[in-house]
Parts: sequence; structure tokens; C-alpha cells
Amino acid sequence: MTKRSSRNSSIELLRILSMFAIVLHHYALKGTFDWNPYNPKYSGAIKVNLFLHYFGKLGVVLFVMIGAYFLCEKQFNFRRPINLIVTTVFYSFGLYFVFKLFDPTGIWGTDSVVRVLLPFPLPSGYWFVYSYIVMLFAMPFLNIIIRSLTKQKLLLLIIGLILLWSFLSIGLQIFDNKPDTFVDSFGYTPTTYFFLIYFVSAYIRKYSGKILNSKGYTMIGALICVLIAILLSTLAINEKLFNGIADLFDVNSPLVLLTSIFIFSYFKNSHFNSRIINYIAGSMFGVYLIHEDSFIRPFIWQNIFSSKVYAGSGIKYLLAGLLFSLIVFIICILIDIIFRRLIFERIIKKIVKYIDAFLVKVELTILCRRYK
Repeated sequence: MTKRSSRNSSIELLRILSMFAIVLHHYALKGTFDWNPYNPKYSGAIKVNLFLHYFGKLGVVLFVMIGAYFLCEKQFNFRRPINLIVTTVFYSFGLYFVFKLFDPTGIWGTDSVVRVLLPFPLPSGYWFVYSYIVMLFAMPFLNIIIRSLTKQKLLLLIIGLILLWSFLSIGLQIFDNKPDTFVDSFGYTPTTYFFLIYFVSAYIRKYSGKILNSKGYTMIGALICVLIAILLSTLAINEKLFNGIADLFDVNSPLVLLTSIFIFSYFKNSHFNSRIINYIAGSMFGVYLIHEDSFIRPFIWQNIFSSKVYAGSGIKYLLAGLLFSLIVFIICILIDIIFRRLIFERIIKKIVKYIDAFLVKVELTILCRRYK
């Protein structure tokens, strides 16, 4: 009798779809088509572009939600953040030196050593990875908070943070003329918002009730949210409306969070097993690190694929985005499988194991001194 894997491939499929949504969002955000200033001639492409903003932020929140859902009931270990750090260093330096080798005098070879190595040795910047790593290190403390709170108190914490970091922060973006008032004054950053997603994921895991445990209700909820986003996108008939709706589609948008809750719950309630999907899902961070590398990103979306060529039609702009993003997505998966998971897997594992053992010794030393 075949032993069934404990991994729910439905959630792993959602992990794959979330990362594809992020890639598609970068086609819209980083491409050659410039939606600002607003030009009615390209209204179709502009509205599609706006919806892809929402779609990409949805991918970010879902990806974090998936990780947090499993982490909230696990014990902390250094291997998770260290593995992500080592993988990030592997790709950041690897891609940087590839460009230095093939284009030493080009725009990718003009960075000074100081700019590349300081304040920490990483040529490329990844806001998403930085925030995710902080969340991984904060995991044991977040779990202590979750365990110490009742269902009602955890819900109150979530509601309070949503009011501060979603409604209030987006309001400050839309009405940005408020004197001497800044969004970070209320504690909002992408990293702290990941903490909110962590608490929401923990609530879903521990207390999801009749609605979130129903595939029917969650599907209806997700469809309603997506239809609202489509409707809002069609209302972007000038630059002011475009910018205002874009603020509503940011990563901390209440609409994005609500959509993510319904979509995640739907996939959570679905169960099937696929080794292929589980294996591909293991390359999703690799996809992000490759295509969003500071040196690769302009090469992909500015040099190889040109979105402005298709901006005359909203449908053509969308179809081109789907095709180009799929090509980038598949190539990045193959690169990650070949180089990180096959060629350099043993080396990366040894480095992670060595650093993990060192940090565990440091932790034990500190704890032993604390209790002497």
C-alpha cells in the first residue's frame, strides 16, 4: 500500500499560483509600458495593468499566508531562515558575477565594491525576502503571543492591526496632504504587515469556523472580492482615479487581505496529492530570487520583453503578459532545479548545516549562562 504524503498538494499548487501572480505583476510594474501620465489612448491596457497590481499583491499575501499557516504551530529552528539566507546569497552573487563576466563594462558592471558589499554583502536587494526572513526569526515570539491569547483576544489584535496598518495607512496614502503625519508613525512597514498576516494565518488554523471551512462559501467570497477588484479597475478613467485605486490595491489593502483569506481557505479545504506539484513548489523562492534580482529584472522586462508594444489593446496586453510571465516562470523553475537543487544542493546543505550548528551552540551558551 502506497503511503500518502502529508503535504497537501492543493496548498502547494496555491504556492505555485501565488508566485506566478507575482511574476505577472512584475510584468505590469516593471515593463516598458508607462501608465503614468494617464493616456486615454491606452485606457484598456491601463485598466488591465491596475488589476495586475491587485493580482500581484494578492500573490504576495497568499505566499506569506501559506508559510505562516504551517509555521504558527511549529518549533523554531535556525535552518529555515539560514537556508533562505544562503539561497539568497547564492543567487544574488551568482547572478551578479554572471553579468560581470558577460558584460563587465555595461550598466550591470558599474557598481562599486562598497555599493555591492555594504551595509551587508548582497549585490541585489529583495524587500520580500528581507521581510520574510525577519518573520522567520520572529516566529518563536509570534507563536508565544498566539498561544497566550484567547480566540477573542487574538481576533481583537487582528482587528486593531488591520485598522492601523490597512485602513489608516491606506487612508494616509490617498489623502497624502495631512501635515506632519506619516504612515510609519503607526508602525506600518512591509515587515510588520507580515506579522499581521502571520496572526491571521494562525487564526485560520486554530479557529476557522463554518464559512472558512466550506469550499462553497470560500469560493463565493473569493469570486465576489475579485469581481469588486475588476469593477474598481474599470473605474480608472483618469490619473487621479488610477492612483487612488492603486493605493486600494496595495499589499496592505483590506480587499487584498480578505480575498487572500477566502482563496487560501478554499485551497486549504481541498485535498489531493501530487509529487510533481510538491516538487515544483519547492522552487518558488528560487523563481522569485532569479526573476526579481536587481540585475536580471531590467534585463527581462526592459530588454527581452516589451509590454508597450501591446499597450494599444487591453486584451493583447493581458495575453502578452500571461505568455511572457509563463516563459519567465518556467525558465526560472528549470534554472532553480538544475543549479540549486541538483548541482549545488549538497554544498548549500553543508553550509546551512554548519551555520545552523554554530548558531545552536551560541544559543545554548547564552541560555546556560542565563540560568547559572
